[in-house]
Amino acid sequence: MAQVADSLDVDLFCVGTELKISTIKRPAYWNNLIEEIKSKYDGPLTYAANWDEWEHITFWSSLDYIGIDAYYPLSNTTTPTVRELEQAWQKHKEKMDIFSRRLKRPYLFTEFGYMSVDKCADRTWELEKKRSDLNPNQQAQANAYEALFKVFWNEPSWRGGFVWKWYPYESNRSDYRERDYTPQGKIAAKTLYHYYTQTP
Repeated sequence: MAQVADSLDVDLFCVGTELKISTIKRPAYWNNLIEEIKSKYDGPLTYAANWDEWEHITFWSSLDYIGIDAYYPLSNTTTPTVRELEQAWQKHKEKMDIFSRRLKRPYLFTEFGYMSVDKCADRTWELEKKRSDLNPNQQAQANAYEALFKVFWNEPSWRGGFVWKWYPYESNRSDYRERDYTPQGKIAAKTLYHYYTQTP
């Protein structure tokens, strides 16, 4: 895959995703793997660490970006306000900023997103298990996106992120998408458009 990425001039290569036990217990393996990838791919590298894993990774200095899958539990309010979520982000952002400055590496969100359901900014991995029983709530999703961008957009150490998720094709499964992570066709899409069309 590294060779393919190099041949296509891919902008960024991720060496792995949420392999928590392996990355903590086998750092030598990961350092060797990264060196091997560098011999085949000439672009920047990251690793996608889960939100509760990234501080324990020991090989960030071998990569170009600290990658975080940013599914932090921020609020169990049914429809949290933007302000409430901004405040909840502060302690996490402070840790990221300090860590980034210490390692002299910027960070990015290798994944970020929210389901369009009640309490979407809570423990997302638990919400997923009971998706069909949850009340759709586009405003909660939109507020969560808005708060994330307000907190991180002007932070020099943050280099953006990748929305989870966006479907390449339209689907007839409207019942699924109604509560899914995708912002497509929902209020949150306007928030993404607003920020992503800003001139740097």
